[in-house]
Amino acid sequence: MNTSAALPPAKANVLVVEDELIVARDIAQQLQALGYHVVGMASTGEQAVAMACELKPALVLMDVQLASAMDGIAAAQAIRSQLALPVVFLTAFSADDVLARAQLTEPFGYILKPFTERELGTVLAIALYKHQAEARLRTSTRQLKALSQRVLEVQEQERRRVAIELHDELGQSLTAIKINLQLGERYKDRAPPELYAENLRIVEEALKQVRHLATGLRPSMLDDLGLAPALKWMAEQSANRSEFEVTFHHERTQVRLAPEIETACFRIVQEALTNISRHAQARHVDIALRRDGADLLLSVHDDGQGFDLAAMQERASAGGSLGVLGMQERAILLGGTLSISAAPGQGCTVQLRAPWRNLPEAA
Repeated sequence: MNTSAALPPAKANVLVVEDELIVARDIAQQLQALGYHVVGMASTGEQAVAMACELKPALVLMDVQLASAMDGIAAAQAIRSQLALPVVFLTAFSADDVLARAQLTEPFGYILKPFTERELGTVLAIALYKHQAEARLRTSTRQLKALSQRVLEVQEQERRRVAIELHDELGQSLTAIKINLQLGERYKDRAPPELYAENLRIVEEALKQVRHLATGLRPSMLDDLGLAPALKWMAEQSANRSEFEVTFHHERTQVRLAPEIETACFRIVQEALTNISRHAQARHVDIALRRDGADLLLSVHDDGQGFDLAAMQERASAGGSLGVLGMQERAILLGGTLSISAAPGQGCTVQLRAPWRNLPEAA
């Protein structure tokens, strides 16, 4: 076993639940020698639940047999249900019925008495690691659920927008052409030239509407010309629509990036510019794209009002900042990372670092 896995987090707080005072003190000394911090010692199940609620330890070391109405298993069940804290059982018994009851509380480990300091340290370190891993998994699951819901909502919104544009814009144009053609058929022997000119004008407007609709869904230049021209176009479009200036810097290269990288970078910048337009009150935005060794570096910096980064990260972890979650998810799918630095009054910087992958050459 890798010994580094048995190292505890720095001064992790542990609540010891043991009804024999001498044994409890001995366990506390061993824990302190291992680098843990004993925040309290309880002798009954009722006291253990109360102290866990008050002290919020990182882990509870629980004796199964307690001289109280609430034994260790019942106390562990209450602590898990109320606080979701990891519990490791101490027991001198290995009876099947006791273990069966204990398993219902989803414990993070068992230690059979008597035990060595090394055994204690290993079990507790693994229990804390498992708890942290499960917490990360719960957070990721919650974020994924929120992101999936948001994807469905955005998909429906986009479908509704396209349907409205098709109905209100193209539908009216095609209806007008149909009416003109019917008039032309009725007066085919003496149809006025203005009727044909009107049809041509309507068709040209309809073509412009189709191009606008297609560009809104996905700009053709991203596929035709690549990421840098598409980002330059988006920067110009954002500057025209908003009250801030946008500057785009990039290193010129003769090779195209892989399609999934170009799409992810384009959408991340698009989301960042949308957030800046809505919230930042910025005067200038700087977009930079360059290569750093084997990595791609993409950054979007604004000089706006900034925000509380810790609060934003907490909202994102809880699934409340879905734009940030979407950018992070795109970065993860590329095998990269997305970092955000911000502070009130100091603007914000969004940076993507991902492996640089070129477009595969055609065989």
